[in-house]
Amino acid sequence: MRIVVVEDETPIREGLSKILGKLSDSYELTGKAENGAKGLELVRNTRPDLVILDIRMPDMDGLTMLEHIREEKINCKAIVLSAYSDFDYAKRAIELGIENYLLKPIKIPELKRVLKETEESISKEQSKEHLLSLEHVFLNAITGQLEDDAQLAELLKEKYGIERDEPIAIFGIGMGANYDTYREYVKIALEDIGIHNQNFKSYPMEFAKRRAFVMILYHMEEEERVRVYFEKNIVPMLSSKVSGKLVLSWSVCRGLLKVRDSVVETTRILEWNLILGKKVLLTKQKLDELDLYPLKYPLHLEEQARQALDSNDLKAFKSVLRKFRDYCREKPCSVQEMKEAFTRLALNLIHVASEVGAAESQSQVQQFLKTISEASSWTDMEDKFETFFECLTIKNAKDGEVSLLIQKALQYIQQYYNQGITLEETATKLHVSEEYLSSQFKKETGRTFTETIRRYRIENVKELLLKSSLKLNQIADMVGYSDPKYMSKVFKEEVGMLPLEYRKKNG
Repeated sequence: MRIVVVEDETPIREGLSKILGKLSDSYELTGKAENGAKGLELVRNTRPDLVILDIRMPDMDGLTMLEHIREEKINCKAIVLSAYSDFDYAKRAIELGIENYLLKPIKIPELKRVLKETEESISKEQSKEHLLSLEHVFLNAITGQLEDDAQLAELLKEKYGIERDEPIAIFGIGMGANYDTYREYVKIALEDIGIHNQNFKSYPMEFAKRRAFVMILYHMEEEERVRVYFEKNIVPMLSSKVSGKLVLSWSVCRGLLKVRDSVVETTRILEWNLILGKKVLLTKQKLDELDLYPLKYPLHLEEQARQALDSNDLKAFKSVLRKFRDYCREKPCSVQEMKEAFTRLALNLIHVASEVGAAESQSQVQQFLKTISEASSWTDMEDKFETFFECLTIKNAKDGEVSLLIQKALQYIQQYYNQGITLEETATKLHVSEEYLSSQFKKETGRTFTETIRRYRIENVKELLLKSSLKLNQIADMVGYSDPKYMSKVFKEEVGMLPLEYRKKNG
């Protein structure tokens, strides 16, 4: 509890200031003043939870100071001190909404009791404020935890003017790997939309774990006009600025209690972004009006994909995928048909690749097919197809050969050996499991991943010892060892002598 003390008598003022911290660790003195004028300025600047003030003070008395605090709607509690037991003072103080009235000389037990009661009162009010905050109310509405409570409905109407059954719009923004890049832009854009538009009130909410934003709109003068505004202005603005995955949705319900149902219903239509594209605002009404056509599987595009796979041409493969996407969109089919067509394409490519010794695993295949079934944007599909293509073009190594997978792993080691790259990081970069990479690495090179990094570091130490006059601590830092003594120990285990002995003998 943050406290300001305003008292013209120095001994009392200083005594109170010192004793507050001793009464409780939660009491924080944010300032003290010797008269009402200075006290008022202090309260304006520090916005304390509680002000303890004397009644009779020079320049401005305590009750006049309190009147100004109430007029300026500064939300803080007040405890009045006075050597006068006159009822008129007490009556006026009570009218100004004080927390308590203490007579001088102040008794410590009484002060302690009053401060504790005041702190409990503040805590209850803050808890109530939190429960009635827009963030708490809207979050509960979205998650389905908002109760059908007549008293709550009345409080929301009184505090925010939100009627029980007024139209509520939900504007959803879903992103993926691009979330961290564009998070701040989207956040500021949503805040600006609410500030500069007079046709509705809005409250943006961020859901970092889902890589998404939700904007709740209420007090809409004309809900259809607001939707058109978002469709014609906000959707193009966001689509032009945010690269990568962007799924935009819109739904309207009657009252906060229906928000959860509306969100669930909207979630079911997000995958239609695959057909309609990122520049479209997804609504149930738009989908109901959509003319759909049966999809005829494009065998000519499958043949082009096979050719790209045979020639290991990723650029051509991605071009074919986009043609496949556009084919599904030209005469729009259902999302289910589109996903089934891409699944058929993937299975046929797996069959072709297996005939020439592709190294894909069953678990990788199942994971990829699951990605197709769960995709809600073209970015989801394209990124995974690129990884899928790389897996299909990694051939099983023949005797004496190193597969493309292990070649890439060795390239990563060569590039990042001095930065502490790990097996886990390398496996993630290559889109394979840590266990699979480890076993393939040992099988094809005869050494473990860790042994290879260690050997590569030692070879570079040798080169730096012979071709430079660098000190051991400098060499250790350059090859990725934090401790030159440990480097020397590893060097001796590998070479049979210490680094300086090696330099002297071969230099």
